[in-house]
Amino acid sequence: MESLDTDILIIGGGVAGSAMACSLKNKGYKVILVEKSDKPQDTARGDHIQPSVCEILERWNILNDFIKAGAKKRAGSLWYDEHGNFLMDANVSKLDIPHPYFLYLNHENISEVFLNSVSSDKNFHIYRPILQCTHIESNENRSIFKLVLKDKKEYEISTKLIVGADGIASNISKTFDIERESFRYERALAVLFSKDYQLDEVNNLKTFLTDRGIVTMIPRANGGCKVGLTIGREEVKEWKKLTAEQYGEFISGLVPSLKDITVENAGIYPPTMIKANQWTKNNLVLIGDACHGLHPGRSQGMNTTIKCIDQLMEFLPKPDSFVIDEIKQALSVYETQVRPEIEDLLRKNHQIGLSMDNFDQQSKVNEINKYIELEKNDEAAHDYRMNSAGYGMNS
Repeated sequence: MESLDTDILIIGGGVAGSAMACSLKNKGYKVILVEKSDKPQDTARGDHIQPSVCEILERWNILNDFIKAGAKKRAGSLWYDEHGNFLMDANVSKLDIPHPYFLYLNHENISEVFLNSVSSDKNFHIYRPILQCTHIESNENRSIFKLVLKDKKEYEISTKLIVGADGIASNISKTFDIERESFRYERALAVLFSKDYQLDEVNNLKTFLTDRGIVTMIPRANGGCKVGLTIGREEVKEWKKLTAEQYGEFISGLVPSLKDITVENAGIYPPTMIKANQWTKNNLVLIGDACHGLHPGRSQGMNTTIKCIDQLMEFLPKPDSFVIDEIKQALSVYETQVRPEIEDLLRKNHQIGLSMDNFDQQSKVNEINKYIELEKNDEAAHDYRMNSAGYGMNS
């Protein structure tokens, strides 16, 4: 069995793992990333990057890579009632921030942009697809893993830092006995694709407030849009049986101004909140959904993950002092300093998820009034836009 020696082992090659690898590019660390699948990720999942995260991507020297890969810019979002009456323009283009725009790129391309960038680092190696990556033992200097590829090749990996980026199911958190709390929301997120989307000059997304909750039309980088809405878990079985015509009728029943829309089913996503009771343990750190899975109602998950990775990088020991004792201390400080802010975000995100579960006609009226008042109040609207851009207390 061939032996591989590395400083950092990243388990999981989705957005979290690939972003972690990219943040380490050309910094002198030896990095191995392992990933179970070599198939594209789900195209219907999150694809919008906040302005504050664009700032991070620029620091990582990868922002232009996203644009070259086809990422588009949008100024913000427009809010309407279900009849198409305008409520608020949440445009970030006039904010005094380095990147006054959102970037959007199909989800399956985001991790590939990160991986393509870091592939030029001679200290980076990726192994995929794999069958398993099993922890064998840890000592005061190293952690040892057995890696089995899909083609049955086997390796022994010796690493100093373990990064668990293996998603909501997270086997690595189970291996190291890290308890995680979970909460299943009552309403599932239904996503449809449509080619019937007329972009304005700044590529705004559009959100309509209805008796059943929000219906959002989200532009896609290759044209058209995603239509997002929530449905009851008890409706999921029947929802999957609907024809494209019936999906269109359902949407137009909620938003009459969309009566001629043509759509097709993209997927159903029953949201679950995940909260790890500890982010770090010895020389292990959890990132992304393995650590904190957020309700997707405000598209915070991917952006929060990249922010956490950026902060983690500030605490990691330099390559010349990258030893277990220093790593443990750095991870402990990282969790102590960064976790409280993210825990607060999780609480607020959880409240959003619960409110989406319980959304009714009165909720709609309250939300309509909220956005009408925001549009009238320059200071409150500015705070809302800053928060949306990722610079506020709830971002």
